[in-house]
Amino acid sequence: MTKPRSKYALAAILAVASLLLPYPGSAQAPSRTEKLESRLRVAILKATKDLTVPIIKAEALKAIIDDTNLILIDVRKPREQEVSMLPHAISTALFSATYRHGIPKEKRLVVYCTIGYRSGKYAEELAKQGVKAENLEGGVLAWSFAGGKFFTWNSVHELVETNRIHVYDPEWNIVHPDYIGIVQ
Repeated sequence: MTKPRSKYALAAILAVASLLLPYPGSAQAPSRTEKLESRLRVAILKATKDLTVPIIKAEALKAIIDDTNLILIDVRKPREQEVSMLPHAISTALFSATYRHGIPKEKRLVVYCTIGYRSGKYAEELAKQGVKAENLEGGVLAWSFAGGKFFTWNSVHELVETNRIHVYDPEWNIVHPDYIGIVQ
């Protein structure tokens, strides 16, 4: 015999179900993009739940991407960066070499990775050194849903736009349908 649910538990279940399943004859079912974006939101929360660093959303970063006071740091591995990077981004190695004598006060640091976990850990390490950095919430995955641009180097070493994104692992292949997730 099953235990009867309280009316509040039943109401909560129905509320969640109403968000996930449309009523017959109602508006269309969620699109593929909406389903992916919903899946991404859950993955971001799961991956970054223990981080304690300031975040910046992809839309907010898009608004300042060309700001000359922005230092955008890609903490992913070189094989991931070879597939693509965000505009104006530099690697952690280049960041360390360029700013080894200090970071000018007017500079704003934003770090990113695939989903925000590794970059969040990097931002926490920077904070221990007294350096403030914001973590791109959702990393390159969220950037793809914001319609952000990605760049790579072509065979003659020219920077060109691409729709390919290294997603680190098959579990994180949650990119906007306009982009191609790459796992190597």
